[in-house]
Amino acid sequence: MVHEQFQKWLDELVEESAVGQEVLGEVLARTSLRAPAETSRVEISAGNPAARRPVDQRAIPQGTVSKAVKALRDKGLLEDGEKVLRGRDGRTLSPLRLGRGFAIAGVKVEHLAGQPRQVTTALVGLDGSWVLSTQAAMVPDAGGDRWRHVAQLVRDQVTALKHDCDKDRANHGLGPLQMFGVGIEVGAPVQDGKVMPLLDDAGRPAADLAALVGQMLDEEPEFRSVPVVVENDVNALAVLAVNEEHYTESDLVVVGVFDEGVGGGLVMDARLRRGGNGKAMEVGHLAVGFPPGKEPAPQNVRGDHGPAAAGNPEATAGFDAPCSCGHFGHVDTLATPRRIRDELGAASFEEVCSTDARDPDFDRIRGVLSRSGSALGRALAHVSNTVNPNMVIVYLPAALAKPGHDTAGAAYQAGMRKEATGAFAASGQPEYITVRPLPAGTGGALLGAKAAAVCVLESFIEHALRLDGCSSGLRRTSTGSRVPAA
Repeated sequence: MVHEQFQKWLDELVEESAVGQEVLGEVLARTSLRAPAETSRVEISAGNPAARRPVDQRAIPQGTVSKAVKALRDKGLLEDGEKVLRGRDGRTLSPLRLGRGFAIAGVKVEHLAGQPRQVTTALVGLDGSWVLSTQAAMVPDAGGDRWRHVAQLVRDQVTALKHDCDKDRANHGLGPLQMFGVGIEVGAPVQDGKVMPLLDDAGRPAADLAALVGQMLDEEPEFRSVPVVVENDVNALAVLAVNEEHYTESDLVVVGVFDEGVGGGLVMDARLRRGGNGKAMEVGHLAVGFPPGKEPAPQNVRGDHGPAAAGNPEATAGFDAPCSCGHFGHVDTLATPRRIRDELGAASFEEVCSTDARDPDFDRIRGVLSRSGSALGRALAHVSNTVNPNMVIVYLPAALAKPGHDTAGAAYQAGMRKEATGAFAASGQPEYITVRPLPAGTGGALLGAKAAAVCVLESFIEHALRLDGCSSGLRRTSTGSRVPAA
């Protein structure tokens, strides 16, 4: 459905502009590259041979750009900007920006013990840089298919937020927003809009969340055929990161350390790479704790843990307990706040991280955090040696991202950096790791929702450029006639 609606728009734009959909995709890609800053037709046309993305490199005839811009402006995807721009020769340029009459609904689905627990939706601008309104609700624990409950919440929140925004716009003499799409991020592998079951829940079929949400939105005439894009949460953060970095790095890895697991997103040649079945860069399942063949026997492991306890948020599992996949010594078993709390028998992760030398248990707590950070660092070293990215962005809980001076929490980052920067491939790249705080509560949900929203525009551009593997649509021959795409 998402490709069908994208292709419908593109066919209309191609018919109006008489240029190929690839050119339309290039124009949008170059505009979004500078967003929220404004650009111009001259800048779009010129291209940049030194750019990281191939889509930004080649020059496009100005006449072709003007045709594409006119069609995109008529559609509302582009609009005139407000800032004064000047070319290299001093001439004043007509500014352009992404249209503000479109909105994207970004949705963050939070998990607890492997199950969806809360849905937060934000209505954002086309480039994700400005937020119009937000709404959150817990997933009802009423039995049945929890993903269907998630889809119902998404439908209810999207429709309510748009209704409220349109009412406010009407009070200011503005027309209703146009919905460009709905982006949803989840803490699980995703393939073709389907949420894949986690390893400890492998008996369940994949949940086709994109189809569920699409069907429910189709019941509302105003939202019929609105594209729905579902993405893994750290993959979405990777898409957000390369947009925020304006694609200055073509090879990038993003790692997120969440309460119960560690995820990764891989960007190669400036494009997100999901792998064969949506499980690329599963950093949390890298084995760093025990040498092969030296894993402890299950009967010698303490605590309530493992697949049987995975659905129980009260279950405890320290470093020696198995991962949700049943193996030992994975990053997920050593580097997450929940495992640290369980290993120390502590209730508050923030208090653990803020412990200083005045606490009689300081050395033990610091040792646990150092081991935990070193485990993550060893995984980052493996990633570095495998794909050799230009940059690794690590999202850590605030207590670890910005620890107090001489606190136990500082040992986590110290251990992580020591291991990671010691990688063979990191030689000559001592600063290739950037740490960012992962906001808690509302802030974290909003970050995830914005990341999900950015994925929708990125998906549309990739479809226009024929980079998503979809065979729908038409392509132009050298004579100008159109034939089905291969």
